[in-house]
Amino acid sequence: MWGNEKSRVALIPAKHIKRMPCLIFGAPGKEVNKHKLLANERGYRLPVVVSDSAGCMTLLSGTAAFEACLEDNAAEIPAVIIQVDSEADGLMFALRAAELDDSPGAVAVSDAIIQLVDAYRIPRRQIADALGKSPGWIARMESLGRRLNAAVKQMVADGLVKPRAAQEISRLPADVQAAFAISARDEYLNKENISYLVNRYLNEDTGEDERARIISAPRQSLPNSAKRPGKTGADTSLSARLTQAVALCFDGAVRLKRILDRSDISEAAVRLTDILELDNELTALRGRLRKFLPQGNKSQVAACMTGLSDNDAGVDVY
Repeated sequence: MWGNEKSRVALIPAKHIKRMPCLIFGAPGKEVNKHKLLANERGYRLPVVVSDSAGCMTLLSGTAAFEACLEDNAAEIPAVIIQVDSEADGLMFALRAAELDDSPGAVAVSDAIIQLVDAYRIPRRQIADALGKSPGWIARMESLGRRLNAAVKQMVADGLVKPRAAQEISRLPADVQAAFAISARDEYLNKENISYLVNRYLNEDTGEDERARIISAPRQSLPNSAKRPGKTGADTSLSARLTQAVALCFDGAVRLKRILDRSDISEAAVRLTDILELDNELTALRGRLRKFLPQGNKSQVAACMTGLSDNDAGVDVY
Protein backbone atom coordinates (compact mmCIF):
# COMPACT_ATOMS: atom_id res chain seq x y z
CA MET A 1 0.00 0.00 0.00
CA TRP A 2 1.21 3.48 -0.89
CA GLY A 3 -0.14 6.76 0.43
CA ASN A 4 0.17 10.18 2.04
CA GLU A 5 -2.02 12.27 4.28
CA LYS A 6 -4.54 12.96 1.47
CA SER A 7 -4.78 9.65 -0.35
CA ARG A 8 -3.52 6.10 -0.49
CA VAL A 9 -3.60 3.19 -2.95
CA ALA A 10 -4.65 -0.29 -1.88
CA LEU A 11 -6.44 -3.48 -2.92
CA ILE A 12 -9.83 -3.50 -1.22
CA PRO A 13 -12.75 -5.97 -1.22
CA ALA A 14 -15.28 -5.03 -3.89
CA LYS A 15 -18.14 -5.85 -1.52
CA HIS A 16 -16.98 -3.06 0.82
CA ILE A 17 -17.60 -0.38 -1.83
CA LYS A 18 -20.97 1.33 -1.94
CA ARG A 19 -22.30 3.60 -4.66
CA MET A 20 -23.04 7.24 -4.08
CA PRO A 21 -26.84 7.46 -3.75
CA CYS A 22 -27.36 10.09 -6.46
CA LEU A 23 -24.98 8.47 -8.97
CA ILE A 24 -27.25 5.51 -9.58
CA PHE A 25 -26.66 4.75 -13.23
CA GLY A 26 -24.13 2.17 -14.33
CA ALA A 27 -21.57 2.42 -17.09
CA PRO A 28 -22.41 1.46 -20.69
CA GLY A 29 -21.76 -2.17 -21.57
CA LYS A 30 -19.11 -1.24 -24.12
CA GLU A 31 -16.96 0.45 -21.49
CA VAL A 32 -17.46 -2.37 -18.99
CA ASN A 33 -16.38 -4.92 -21.60
CA LYS A 34 -13.17 -2.97 -22.27
CA HIS A 35 -12.24 -3.25 -18.60
CA LYS A 36 -13.11 -6.95 -18.51
CA LEU A 37 -10.99 -7.57 -21.61
CA LEU A 38 -8.03 -5.76 -20.05
CA ALA A 39 -8.36 -7.80 -16.86
CA ASN A 40 -8.68 -11.09 -18.72
CA GLU A 41 -5.79 -10.45 -21.11
CA ARG A 42 -3.36 -8.67 -18.79
CA GLY A 43 -4.47 -9.71 -15.34
CA TYR A 44 -4.70 -6.03 -14.43
CA ARG A 45 -7.58 -3.78 -13.42
CA LEU A 46 -7.59 -0.01 -13.59
CA PRO A 47 -8.16 1.48 -10.13
CA VAL A 48 -11.36 3.11 -8.98
CA VAL A 49 -11.46 6.19 -6.76
CA VAL A 50 -13.30 5.92 -3.45
CA SER A 51 -13.71 8.10 -0.40
CA ASP A 52 -13.05 6.75 3.08
CA SER A 53 -15.35 7.97 5.80
CA ALA A 54 -15.19 6.02 9.06
CA GLY A 55 -14.27 2.88 7.14
CA CYS A 56 -17.11 3.25 4.63
CA MET A 57 -15.82 3.23 1.04
CA THR A 58 -17.96 5.25 -1.41
CA LEU A 59 -17.35 5.04 -5.16
CA LEU A 60 -16.45 8.44 -6.62
CA SER A 61 -14.97 7.56 -10.00
CA GLY A 62 -14.39 4.47 -12.14
CA THR A 63 -17.90 3.08 -12.52
CA ALA A 64 -17.01 0.98 -15.58
CA ALA A 65 -14.05 -0.62 -13.80
CA PHE A 66 -16.23 -1.33 -10.77
CA GLU A 67 -19.03 -2.87 -12.89
CA ALA A 68 -16.45 -5.07 -14.66
CA CYS A 69 -15.13 -6.23 -11.29
CA LEU A 70 -18.63 -7.19 -10.13
CA GLU A 71 -19.46 -9.02 -13.36
CA ASP A 72 -16.20 -10.99 -13.13
CA ASN A 73 -16.94 -11.80 -9.47
CA ALA A 74 -13.51 -10.42 -8.56
CA ALA A 75 -12.96 -10.37 -4.81
CA GLU A 76 -10.71 -7.28 -4.75
CA ILE A 77 -10.16 -4.20 -6.85
CA PRO A 78 -7.32 -1.64 -6.83
CA ALA A 79 -8.47 1.69 -5.47
CA VAL A 80 -7.23 5.19 -4.84
CA ILE A 81 -8.66 6.05 -1.45
CA ILE A 82 -9.02 9.75 -0.72
CA GLN A 83 -10.05 11.67 2.36
CA VAL A 84 -13.05 13.98 2.03
CA ASP A 85 -14.38 16.54 4.47
CA SER A 86 -18.05 15.68 3.95
CA GLU A 87 -20.50 13.92 1.64
CA ALA A 88 -20.87 17.18 -0.28
CA ASP A 89 -17.08 17.36 -0.71
CA GLY A 90 -17.06 13.77 -2.01
CA LEU A 91 -19.87 14.50 -4.43
CA MET A 92 -18.08 17.59 -5.73
CA PHE A 93 -14.94 15.51 -6.25
CA ALA A 94 -16.97 12.93 -8.20
CA LEU A 95 -18.31 15.67 -10.45
CA ARG A 96 -14.86 17.11 -11.09
CA ALA A 97 -13.49 13.66 -11.87
CA ALA A 98 -16.31 12.69 -14.21
CA GLU A 99 -16.02 12.90 -17.96
CA LEU A 100 -18.76 15.48 -18.20
CA ASP A 101 -19.08 15.26 -21.98
CA ASP A 102 -19.65 11.51 -21.88
CA SER A 103 -23.33 10.94 -22.61
CA PRO A 104 -23.95 8.09 -20.15
CA GLY A 105 -22.68 10.34 -17.34
CA ALA A 106 -24.91 13.29 -18.14
CA VAL A 107 -27.90 12.19 -16.06
CA ALA A 108 -25.75 11.25 -13.07
CA VAL A 109 -24.06 14.65 -13.28
CA SER A 110 -27.41 16.47 -13.43
CA ASP A 111 -28.76 14.53 -10.43
CA ALA A 112 -25.56 15.21 -8.50
CA ILE A 113 -25.91 18.95 -9.15
CA ILE A 114 -29.50 18.81 -7.87
CA GLN A 115 -28.36 17.06 -4.69
CA LEU A 116 -25.63 19.65 -4.12
CA VAL A 117 -28.21 22.43 -4.51
CA ASP A 118 -31.12 20.88 -2.60
CA ALA A 119 -29.51 18.72 0.09
CA TYR A 120 -26.25 20.54 0.75
CA ARG A 121 -27.28 24.12 -0.12
CA ILE A 122 -24.20 24.67 -2.29
CA PRO A 123 -24.62 27.87 -4.37
CA ARG A 124 -24.88 27.24 -8.10
CA ARG A 125 -22.13 29.78 -8.76
CA GLN A 126 -19.77 27.80 -6.49
CA ILE A 127 -20.59 24.58 -8.38
CA ALA A 128 -19.97 26.31 -11.71
CA ASP A 129 -16.61 27.67 -10.54
CA ALA A 130 -15.51 24.29 -9.15
CA LEU A 131 -16.37 22.51 -12.40
CA GLY A 132 -15.08 25.24 -14.70
CA LYS A 133 -18.53 25.55 -16.29
CA SER A 134 -20.81 28.49 -17.01
CA PRO A 135 -23.93 29.20 -14.92
CA GLY A 136 -25.95 28.52 -18.08
CA TRP A 137 -24.46 25.00 -18.34
CA ILE A 138 -25.30 24.32 -14.69
CA ALA A 139 -28.88 25.52 -15.31
CA ARG A 140 -29.30 23.25 -18.35
CA MET A 141 -27.96 20.21 -16.52
CA GLU A 142 -30.14 20.93 -13.49
CA SER A 143 -33.19 21.27 -15.75
CA LEU A 144 -32.36 17.93 -17.39
CA GLY A 145 -32.38 16.17 -14.03
CA ARG A 146 -35.53 17.83 -12.72
CA ARG A 147 -37.75 17.51 -15.80
CA LEU A 148 -36.70 14.29 -17.53
CA ASN A 149 -38.64 11.18 -16.50
CA ALA A 150 -36.89 8.10 -15.14
CA ALA A 151 -37.29 5.96 -18.28
CA VAL A 152 -35.61 8.51 -20.56
CA LYS A 153 -32.93 9.14 -17.93
CA GLN A 154 -32.05 5.46 -18.15
CA MET A 155 -31.94 5.69 -21.97
CA VAL A 156 -29.48 8.57 -21.68
CA ALA A 157 -27.46 6.61 -19.13
CA ASP A 158 -27.34 3.63 -21.51
CA GLY A 159 -26.14 5.86 -24.36
CA LEU A 160 -29.37 5.37 -26.36
CA VAL A 161 -30.34 9.06 -26.27
CA LYS A 162 -27.87 11.93 -26.51
CA PRO A 163 -27.97 14.51 -23.67
CA ARG A 164 -28.74 17.42 -26.02
CA ALA A 165 -31.70 15.54 -27.48
CA ALA A 166 -32.79 14.65 -23.94
CA GLN A 167 -32.82 18.34 -23.01
CA GLU A 168 -35.37 18.94 -25.77
CA ILE A 169 -37.39 15.84 -24.82
CA SER A 170 -37.54 17.02 -21.20
CA ARG A 171 -39.76 19.92 -22.33
CA LEU A 172 -42.54 17.45 -23.18
CA PRO A 173 -45.10 16.23 -20.60
CA ALA A 174 -43.53 13.45 -18.53
CA ASP A 175 -46.08 10.83 -19.59
CA VAL A 176 -45.13 11.01 -23.29
CA GLN A 177 -41.36 11.52 -23.00
CA ALA A 178 -40.37 7.84 -23.09
CA ALA A 179 -42.63 6.95 -26.05
CA PHE A 180 -41.34 9.92 -28.04
CA ALA A 181 -37.70 9.15 -27.18
CA ILE A 182 -38.11 5.58 -28.44
CA SER A 183 -39.83 6.72 -31.66
CA ALA A 184 -37.22 9.42 -32.29
CA ARG A 185 -34.41 6.95 -31.81
CA ASP A 186 -36.04 4.30 -34.03
CA GLU A 187 -36.46 6.88 -36.81
CA TYR A 188 -32.93 8.28 -36.45
CA LEU A 189 -34.05 11.85 -35.79
CA ASN A 190 -31.37 14.45 -35.09
CA LYS A 191 -31.53 17.18 -32.45
CA GLU A 192 -32.94 19.73 -34.92
CA ASN A 193 -35.75 17.34 -35.87
CA ILE A 194 -36.49 16.65 -32.20
CA SER A 195 -36.51 20.35 -31.33
CA TYR A 196 -38.93 21.09 -34.19
CA LEU A 197 -41.30 18.29 -33.13
CA VAL A 198 -41.24 19.24 -29.45
CA ASN A 199 -42.07 22.85 -30.35
CA ARG A 200 -44.87 21.63 -32.61
CA TYR A 201 -46.26 19.37 -29.88
CA LEU A 202 -46.24 22.23 -27.36
CA ASN A 203 -47.89 24.69 -29.76
CA GLU A 204 -51.38 25.37 -28.45
CA ASP A 205 -52.78 25.24 -32.00
CA THR A 206 -51.62 21.64 -32.56
CA GLY A 207 -54.52 19.16 -32.46
CA GLU A 208 -54.63 15.97 -30.44
CA ASP A 209 -54.35 13.74 -33.54
CA GLU A 210 -51.21 15.54 -34.64
CA ARG A 211 -49.75 15.33 -31.14
CA ALA A 212 -50.37 11.56 -31.13
CA ARG A 213 -48.64 11.28 -34.52
CA ILE A 214 -45.64 13.24 -33.25
CA ILE A 215 -45.23 10.75 -30.42
CA SER A 216 -45.79 7.51 -32.35
CA ALA A 217 -44.60 8.38 -35.90
CA PRO A 218 -42.57 11.58 -35.58
CA ARG A 219 -41.00 11.55 -39.05
CA GLN A 220 -44.47 11.88 -40.60
CA SER A 221 -44.87 15.20 -38.80
CA LEU A 222 -41.65 16.73 -40.16
CA PRO A 223 -41.75 19.15 -43.10
CA ASN A 224 -40.34 17.71 -46.35
CA SER A 225 -37.28 19.96 -46.07
CA ALA A 226 -36.39 18.34 -42.76
CA LYS A 227 -36.85 14.72 -43.86
CA ARG A 228 -33.20 14.26 -44.64
CA PRO A 229 -31.71 10.78 -44.73
CA GLY A 230 -29.72 9.55 -41.73
CA LYS A 231 -25.97 9.76 -41.38
CA THR A 232 -23.93 8.84 -44.43
CA GLY A 233 -23.62 5.09 -44.66
CA ALA A 234 -26.21 4.45 -41.93
CA ASP A 235 -28.82 1.82 -42.76
CA THR A 236 -32.18 3.12 -41.50
CA SER A 237 -34.30 0.36 -43.04
CA LEU A 238 -36.84 -1.60 -41.00
CA SER A 239 -34.58 -4.64 -41.22
CA ALA A 240 -31.60 -2.74 -39.80
CA ARG A 241 -33.67 -1.25 -36.97
CA LEU A 242 -35.10 -4.66 -36.10
CA THR A 243 -31.63 -6.19 -36.07
CA GLN A 244 -30.40 -3.41 -33.78
CA ALA A 245 -33.36 -3.84 -31.43
CA VAL A 246 -32.79 -7.61 -31.24
CA ALA A 247 -29.10 -7.02 -30.44
CA LEU A 248 -30.04 -4.61 -27.64
CA CYS A 249 -32.44 -7.20 -26.24
CA PHE A 250 -29.71 -9.83 -26.22
CA ASP A 251 -27.34 -7.44 -24.42
CA GLY A 252 -30.02 -6.60 -21.87
CA ALA A 253 -30.85 -10.26 -21.33
CA VAL A 254 -27.22 -11.17 -20.70
CA ARG A 255 -26.82 -8.33 -18.22
CA LEU A 256 -30.06 -9.21 -16.43
CA LYS A 257 -29.11 -12.88 -16.10
CA ARG A 258 -25.74 -11.94 -14.60
CA ILE A 259 -27.43 -9.73 -12.03
CA LEU A 260 -29.98 -12.43 -11.19
CA ASP A 261 -27.18 -14.97 -10.76
CA ARG A 262 -25.62 -12.91 -7.98
CA SER A 263 -28.81 -11.52 -6.43
CA ASP A 264 -31.00 -12.67 -3.57
CA ILE A 265 -34.76 -12.27 -3.99
CA SER A 266 -34.95 -10.39 -0.69
CA GLU A 267 -32.59 -7.76 -2.10
CA ALA A 268 -34.82 -7.31 -5.15
CA ALA A 269 -38.13 -7.18 -3.29
CA VAL A 270 -38.29 -3.39 -3.51
CA ARG A 271 -38.26 -3.77 -7.31
CA LEU A 272 -40.80 -6.62 -7.41
CA THR A 273 -43.32 -4.49 -9.33
CA ASP A 274 -40.77 -3.82 -12.07
CA ILE A 275 -39.94 -7.53 -12.31
CA LEU A 276 -43.62 -8.43 -12.68
CA GLU A 277 -44.07 -5.78 -15.36
CA LEU A 278 -41.05 -7.16 -17.22
CA ASP A 279 -42.53 -10.65 -17.10
CA ASN A 280 -45.78 -9.30 -18.58
CA GLU A 281 -43.87 -7.49 -21.34
CA LEU A 282 -41.92 -10.65 -22.19
CA THR A 283 -45.17 -12.62 -22.45
CA ALA A 284 -46.59 -10.01 -24.83
CA LEU A 285 -43.35 -10.01 -26.83
CA ARG A 286 -43.54 -13.77 -27.31
CA GLY A 287 -46.97 -13.33 -28.89
CA ARG A 288 -45.73 -10.61 -31.23
CA LEU A 289 -42.71 -12.68 -32.26
CA ARG A 290 -44.88 -15.69 -33.07
CA LYS A 291 -47.03 -13.55 -35.39
CA PHE A 292 -43.98 -11.98 -37.01
CA LEU A 293 -42.08 -15.18 -37.82
CA PRO A 294 -42.68 -17.02 -41.14
CA GLN A 295 -45.59 -19.45 -41.09
CA GLY A 296 -43.42 -22.52 -41.71
CA ASN A 297 -41.31 -21.85 -38.60
CA LYS A 298 -44.11 -21.05 -36.17
CA SER A 299 -44.64 -24.55 -34.78
CA GLN A 300 -40.95 -25.09 -34.15
CA VAL A 301 -40.47 -21.66 -32.57
CA ALA A 302 -43.65 -21.99 -30.50
CA ALA A 303 -42.41 -25.28 -29.07
CA CYS A 304 -39.08 -23.67 -28.22
CA MET A 305 -40.76 -20.68 -26.59
CA THR A 306 -43.09 -22.90 -24.59
CA GLY A 307 -40.03 -24.53 -23.04
CA LEU A 308 -38.46 -21.15 -22.38
CA SER A 309 -41.58 -19.89 -20.62
CA ASP A 310 -40.69 -22.12 -17.67
CA ASN A 311 -37.27 -20.47 -17.27
CA ASP A 312 -36.95 -18.77 -13.87
CA ALA A 313 -35.18 -15.71 -15.27
CA GLY A 314 -37.76 -15.30 -18.00
CA VAL A 315 -35.30 -13.61 -20.37
CA ASP A 316 -33.96 -16.35 -22.67
CA VAL A 317 -36.64 -15.57 -25.23
CA TYR A 318 -34.48 -12.62 -26.16
